[in-house]
Amino acid sequence: MSRRYVRVLKKPFIYIKSSDIELEARLDLPPGESRPPCVLLCHPDPKHGGSMDNNVLEKVNESLLKNSIATLRFNFRGVGNSTGEFTGGKFEGTDIISIVEFLSTHTLVDGSRLGIFGYSFGAWMALEATLATTKIKSVVSVACPQRWYSTFGTVEMVQPKLLISGDRDHDFPHGHFKFLSGRFTEPRQVETITGADHFFHGYEDILGGLTAKFFLGTI
Repeated sequence: MSRRYVRVLKKPFIYIKSSDIELEARLDLPPGESRPPCVLLCHPDPKHGGSMDNNVLEKVNESLLKNSIATLRFNFRGVGNSTGEFTGGKFEGTDIISIVEFLSTHTLVDGSRLGIFGYSFGAWMALEATLATTKIKSVVSVACPQRWYSTFGTVEMVQPKLLISGDRDHDFPHGHFKFLSGRFTEPRQVETITGADHFFHGYEDILGGLTAKFFLGTI
């Protein structure tokens, strides 16, 4: 029997089809805005409790909505009420592309102005998806684990990118983060949040502010 990673959602959700599975998601629209730009939010590894209800995603979601940007949060396959099995990165990128296609033709958002945000495992997936489609106009990576982050400096990623880490991240020494970030192609913006570790408890407002400001200028 496959293992599933479940958290109960407290908010309404929709289903988005990806191949032979369905992904549980929520589309939030800023009040009073007609067809706003939209950012897709990707959660951390469910093996460590990650889901669309993560503290970082909740705060970023709030900050984007306050700045008239719509958001779509979702659970990767095998998480929450999303069907299928979590594959640790093998098929999750395909699921993101399915959601991008869904948003690109959605009548309530501007499908030509899409961004993507990822935290930890979600940052890896967000960067991979940005390489795979030009429909993503810009990307924010927060605390992408070192073993995956190191691969992106060897490829050309033309979209604007904001790369964020805490200087106390247990998984990623700060000096190495700065070095590897410098290998990313331009345009890029690199930010360090002083005092923050991999989980950003108490630093969510700073993350939300940096993210909203970046997307306001890039999508």
